[in-house]
Amino acid sequence: MEITNFGPLIMTKDAESIQQLFEELGFTKRHEKKNVTENKDGGFRMKDEDGHGLAVAQVSRVPQDFVAVQMNVRDFDEAMGILEAHGFKNMSGDGNVIDTGSSKTAIMIAPSGFAINVVYHIRK
Repeated sequence: MEITNFGPLIMTKDAESIQQLFEELGFTKRHEKKNVTENKDGGFRMKDEDGHGLAVAQVSRVPQDFVAVQMNVRDFDEAMGILEAHGFKNMSGDGNVIDTGSSKTAIMIAPSGFAINVVYHIRK
Protein backbone atom coordinates (compact mmCIF):
# COMPACT_ATOMS: atom_id res chain seq x y z
CA MET A 1 0.00 0.00 0.00
CA GLU A 2 1.36 3.43 -0.93
CA ILE A 3 1.04 6.18 1.69
CA THR A 4 1.58 9.69 0.32
CA ASN A 5 1.27 11.65 3.58
CA PHE A 6 1.07 10.71 7.24
CA GLY A 7 0.69 13.04 10.20
CA PRO A 8 -1.43 14.47 12.99
CA LEU A 9 -4.98 15.71 12.45
CA ILE A 10 -7.04 17.76 14.91
CA MET A 11 -10.81 17.63 14.36
CA THR A 12 -12.61 20.48 16.09
CA LYS A 13 -15.68 22.70 16.05
CA ASP A 14 -13.39 25.73 16.44
CA ALA A 15 -10.65 25.54 13.81
CA GLU A 16 -9.97 29.26 14.09
CA SER A 17 -8.67 28.98 17.67
CA ILE A 18 -6.51 25.97 16.71
CA GLN A 19 -5.10 27.96 13.79
CA GLN A 20 -4.28 30.91 16.06
CA LEU A 21 -2.50 28.67 18.57
CA PHE A 22 -0.35 26.96 15.96
CA GLU A 23 0.47 30.25 14.24
CA GLU A 24 1.86 31.43 17.58
CA LEU A 25 3.93 28.23 17.62
CA GLY A 26 5.42 29.11 14.22
CA PHE A 27 3.10 27.31 11.81
CA THR A 28 1.50 28.86 8.72
CA LYS A 29 -1.57 27.78 6.78
CA ARG A 30 -0.61 26.13 3.49
CA HIS A 31 -3.73 24.59 1.96
CA GLU A 32 -7.44 24.99 2.68
CA LYS A 33 -10.69 23.28 1.65
CA LYS A 34 -13.95 25.00 2.57
CA ASN A 35 -17.55 23.77 2.71
CA VAL A 36 -16.73 20.17 1.79
CA THR A 37 -19.79 18.62 3.47
CA GLU A 38 -23.46 19.48 3.81
CA ASN A 39 -22.61 20.93 7.25
CA LYS A 40 -20.10 23.35 5.65
CA ASP A 41 -17.20 21.47 7.23
CA GLY A 42 -13.69 21.97 5.85
CA GLY A 43 -10.10 22.00 6.86
CA PHE A 44 -6.56 23.14 6.24
CA ARG A 45 -2.95 22.08 6.54
CA MET A 46 -0.23 23.97 8.39
CA LYS A 47 3.57 23.67 8.37
CA ASP A 48 6.41 25.21 10.30
CA GLU A 49 9.84 26.27 9.01
CA ASP A 50 11.26 22.80 9.65
CA GLY A 51 8.56 21.10 7.57
CA HIS A 52 6.53 19.67 10.47
CA GLY A 53 2.96 19.36 9.31
CA LEU A 54 -0.45 19.40 10.93
CA ALA A 55 -3.95 19.06 9.51
CA VAL A 56 -6.93 20.77 11.14
CA ALA A 57 -10.51 19.85 10.26
CA GLN A 58 -13.55 21.98 11.07
CA VAL A 59 -16.07 19.25 11.91
CA SER A 60 -19.53 20.11 13.20
CA ARG A 61 -20.38 16.59 14.40
CA VAL A 62 -17.61 16.09 17.00
CA PRO A 63 -18.64 16.66 20.64
CA GLN A 64 -15.12 17.82 21.57
CA ASP A 65 -11.71 18.15 19.93
CA PHE A 66 -10.54 14.81 18.57
CA VAL A 67 -7.00 13.90 17.51
CA ALA A 68 -6.26 11.30 14.86
CA VAL A 69 -3.58 10.30 12.40
CA GLN A 70 -4.27 11.45 8.85
CA MET A 71 -3.11 8.95 6.25
CA ASN A 72 -3.28 9.93 2.58
CA VAL A 73 -3.17 6.89 0.31
CA ARG A 74 -3.10 6.03 -3.39
CA ASP A 75 -5.63 3.18 -3.05
CA PHE A 76 -8.57 3.95 -0.74
CA ASP A 77 -10.18 0.50 -0.92
CA GLU A 78 -6.89 -1.26 -0.16
CA ALA A 79 -6.26 0.93 2.91
CA MET A 80 -9.80 0.44 4.17
CA GLY A 81 -9.52 -3.32 3.70
CA ILE A 82 -6.29 -3.52 5.69
CA LEU A 83 -7.72 -1.47 8.56
CA GLU A 84 -11.00 -3.43 8.60
CA ALA A 85 -9.02 -6.69 8.70
CA HIS A 86 -7.41 -5.35 11.88
CA GLY A 87 -10.79 -4.63 13.46
CA PHE A 88 -11.09 -0.92 12.66
CA LYS A 89 -14.65 0.43 12.32
CA ASN A 90 -15.83 3.42 10.33
CA MET A 91 -16.79 6.19 12.78
CA SER A 92 -19.70 7.17 10.51
CA GLY A 93 -20.95 3.62 10.04
CA ASP A 94 -20.12 0.88 7.56
CA GLY A 95 -19.84 2.12 4.00
CA ASN A 96 -20.18 5.82 4.90
CA VAL A 97 -17.48 7.76 3.10
CA ILE A 98 -17.22 11.52 2.65
CA ASP A 99 -16.80 12.15 -1.07
CA THR A 100 -16.11 15.80 -1.91
CA GLY A 101 -15.54 15.18 -5.61
CA SER A 102 -11.82 15.82 -5.18
CA SER A 103 -11.24 13.39 -2.29
CA LYS A 104 -12.73 10.48 -0.37
CA THR A 105 -12.25 10.11 3.37
CA ALA A 106 -13.33 7.95 6.28
CA ILE A 107 -12.39 8.07 9.96
CA MET A 108 -11.52 4.57 11.09
CA ILE A 109 -11.48 3.71 14.81
CA ALA A 110 -9.20 0.93 16.12
CA PRO A 111 -10.52 -1.62 18.62
CA SER A 112 -8.30 0.11 21.22
CA GLY A 113 -9.79 3.52 20.41
CA PHE A 114 -7.21 5.42 18.33
CA ALA A 115 -8.28 6.86 14.98
CA ILE A 116 -6.88 6.99 11.47
CA ASN A 117 -8.46 9.33 8.93
CA VAL A 118 -7.98 7.64 5.55
CA VAL A 119 -7.85 10.13 2.66
CA TYR A 120 -7.67 9.47 -1.07
CA HIS A 121 -7.19 12.48 -3.35
CA ILE A 122 -9.03 11.78 -6.61
CA ARG A 123 -6.76 12.26 -9.59
CA LYS A 124 -8.25 13.32 -12.88
